[in-house]
Amino acid sequence: MTEDEMIARGREMFDRCYGGVVPAPRKVDAKGYSGMSLKMFNDFWGDERLSFREKRLVVMGVLAGQGADPAAFVTHAKSALGNGELTADELRAVVLMALPYAGYPSVSRLNFALESLVAEIEKTA
Repeated sequence: MTEDEMIARGREMFDRCYGGVVPAPRKVDAKGYSGMSLKMFNDFWGDERLSFREKRLVVMGVLAGQGADPAAFVTHAKSALGNGELTADELRAVVLMALPYAGYPSVSRLNFALESLVAEIEKTA
């Protein structure tokens, strides 16, 4: 696969992953951050050994475990909801499952962010 093909497939995986929640980079520099990111999406999100749902759960678990910015978790939660990979109740279960492993300070921020997202979505539905 050529570098251009990896980037093109990476863009497809990026769009499939985020479902419009995060826009794909417009201008891509193959050796810069945008190109490297899209090649990563080709390699990791394009690997078919795990479903997108399973990959999403891994990513969300890592984000919870690292105490990452809740915005990153919410981006994946919103994408999972929009793509039909997880329901709001399943996302709540992800947060609850992370609690004993990642700790209350990290997970409480994710819970608040997730509940805010769910309330926003339910208000517009």
